[in-house]
Amino acid sequence: MAFEITFGMLFFFGLILTIVLDDTLVLFEHTQAYSFTLIVGGFVLTSLSFNDLSDSLKSQTYLSLPASIFEKFLSMWLMTSMGWIVLYSFTYYLYTLVANPIGLFIDGNMKFENFDPLSKHAVSTIKYYFVLQGVFLVGAAHFKGYVFPKTLFTIILIGLIVGLLMYFSMYDLMLESDECFSDSSSFEGMAIDRIWNMAAWSFWWLLAPFCWVMTYLGLKDREV
Repeated sequence: MAFEITFGMLFFFGLILTIVLDDTLVLFEHTQAYSFTLIVGGFVLTSLSFNDLSDSLKSQTYLSLPASIFEKFLSMWLMTSMGWIVLYSFTYYLYTLVANPIGLFIDGNMKFENFDPLSKHAVSTIKYYFVLQGVFLVGAAHFKGYVFPKTLFTIILIGLIVGLLMYFSMYDLMLESDECFSDSSSFEGMAIDRIWNMAAWSFWWLLAPFCWVMTYLGLKDREV
């Protein structure tokens, strides 16, 4: 059902209506639609990973299945991360093979770009999804019901708090950076540059493993 809704909207609203209504469009690309649907669809799917835990009766049945907590976590992680990436990317590629000729038939003057699931843009999208997907996996293991909006609200709230704390704690560094920027100097080697590099490194290498551990611990707590 999720696939039918997603690709139906892509075809009728993303393709047909765009071609008919936008007279100035000369090149139709699939990259932005792929990125949006892969990430949003994957986050929604991940939020439903442990949906049985939202109901007390179903929760007891699910937790009593003849499989360890690690096996339950691993199966859902594989399904919602690598499984979703491979399945959706392949399906989206097949979709573009059908959509492009139809679009060309509707408007022969428009050029339709072929979708490459191994392109730089697609691979970059996959990397971001692979890291951020773990956040919604944590929400699925800890929240009861309405996992997707609750996880989004938590992310926004934490982001605001962390952003304000960093702003006030690094205010002097930011002033120093502004002065250096006005003098056309480089940020390289400055404290704010080192902090940014550390944050980027933590995002790519620590966030996902941390979320996986928190998901596993959340399932262990439910079992108790």
